[in-house]
Amino acid sequence: MVSENLLRQFIRESLSKDLIELSNGKIVEYGSEVHINELDRMISELGALKGTMRSGPERKMLRKEKHSLQRAIESIRYLKRKAERSGRKKGLLKT
Repeated sequence: MVSENLLRQFIRESLSKDLIELSNGKIVEYGSEVHINELDRMISELGALKGTMRSGPERKMLRKEKHSLQRAIESIRYLKRKAERSGRKKGLLKT
């Protein structure tokens, strides 16, 4: 029979994991490779959206929106670095 201490340790470990829900509804662990890839995908999508605002006659009118998108990209990059550090610390990512 499984000892009570081992069972308690297993329960603590399973509850202490930070789980993240991705945009497709999948639940993954914070800092995992899948989580990092999702953040990369979000950064590239926002960059592509910002890139579409570079041309056209109204590009000067969209400068504040482009700035807002750039700030969002910078914030997601910060979150990505933070998640990578956490993933390395937990052993989910290779160094």
